Amino acid sequence: MDNGLEVLVREIPNAAVSGCWTLYRVGSRNERLGITGTSHMVEHMLFKGGGKLGKGDIGKLVSRLGGEYNGFTTKDFTAYYEILPADQIETGLMIEAERMANAAFDPKEVDSERTVMLSEREGNENDPEFQTLEELFLSAYRIHPYRWSEGGLKQDIMRINREDLVDYYHRYYVPSNAVLVVVGPYPASQVIPKVEGYFGNLAAKKPPSDPVNAEPAQVGERRVELKVPSEADYLKVAYHTPSFENEDVYPLIMLDSVLGGIRLFAFGPGQTSGRSLRLYKALVERKIASYASSEFWPTIDPSVFMLDMTVWDGVPMDRAEKLLLAEIDKIQNKPPGKNELERALSQVKAQYAYALDGVTRQGFLIGIFELVTSFETMDVLVEKLSKVTPEQVSQAARKYLSPQNRTVCRCVGIRN
Repeated sequence: MDNGLEVLVREIPNAAVSGCWTLYRVGSRNERLGITGTSHMVEHMLFKGGGKLGKGDIGKLVSRLGGEYNGFTTKDFTAYYEILPADQIETGLMIEAERMANAAFDPKEVDSERTVMLSEREGNENDPEFQTLEELFLSAYRIHPYRWSEGGLKQDIMRINREDLVDYYHRYYVPSNAVLVVVGPYPASQVIPKVEGYFGNLAAKKPPSDPVNAEPAQVGERRVELKVPSEADYLKVAYHTPSFENEDVYPLIMLDSVLGGIRLFAFGPGQTSGRSLRLYKALVERKIASYASSEFWPTIDPSVFMLDMTVWDGVPMDRAEKLLLAEIDKIQNKPPGKNELERALSQVKAQYAYALDGVTRQGFLIGIFELVTSFETMDVLVEKLSKVTPEQVSQAARKYLSPQNRTVCRCVGIRN
């Protein structure tokens, strides 16, 4: 649009509901020490009304129509959505236009939400698995803001004031920094005029500059070990990987599929159980771990390939780690079998089919792919994955899952 807002419309004939998603290019990636958690706190505040909306009105409007709504903050973006009866999509558009332009930031509500976020943070600090994950990212990233937890650091949450939040809102919540996705039974020719009616008068503003925080190459293994009260031991391993624009992400996605089961489209049903996959067979079935998986998610900047393990009670941590890393050695030295790769690809296709089956998931994925790389990637993703060879999977494992590129975080629980 003239003010810079990007609008994507996906028509699903005969759909009974419509979905309205607004995604902003702002998350913990845009933060620094001193303002960590600001993106998340702004997200909380944007449910508190402003303009045509009073406190609680969003929930009342959507619930009255039998719809659902929510919002969340990630490392790369902040997203909001409403799922409504198909002919009530204008309610979603109105809510999102008011959210974009007229948030109130009532001082009393700022203090209230600060209390909520501090409570969330303190709860996380009592969770040994969260502590392990946070230490993993703080160790794997030295410079890049992916190192911050989306919830922010406690000392920053306490110091952020209303003026900080309002400044952040006016910088990042501008049409040119957002993508609006509308999914439902109506063609773009019917949707766009409605969008223009709600968003067309919003002022054009220069989009914020992209953060420049390139992470230096890691040249040696990093290790951290926590000793905290916990009934379980946790092991998490991260390897630096390229951004989604690099062609190596496709064999890395297939590597993830072979080891732990792809979660690229895991929003709602369609998630793989992983019972037929390598880490489950090698570690869970043998009672080395009660949970073992891998994870590789698309991100704007270079990301990490992660291994995640909850150690079986009584199994020494050193033995658990040795057996986990042995599975990496195996796939580095011997490519997966053709049948194994075909089974992994079948799981990818199944998740993709689930993802494209509903309004909610389609809007979510279209928005994510557009922010991270391009929504067109969705149309070629399965085709590119189907062309990955077993040897390319092993090559990617050798290239990226090396000891010098590895960060290991172990949590050895102190039992009561």
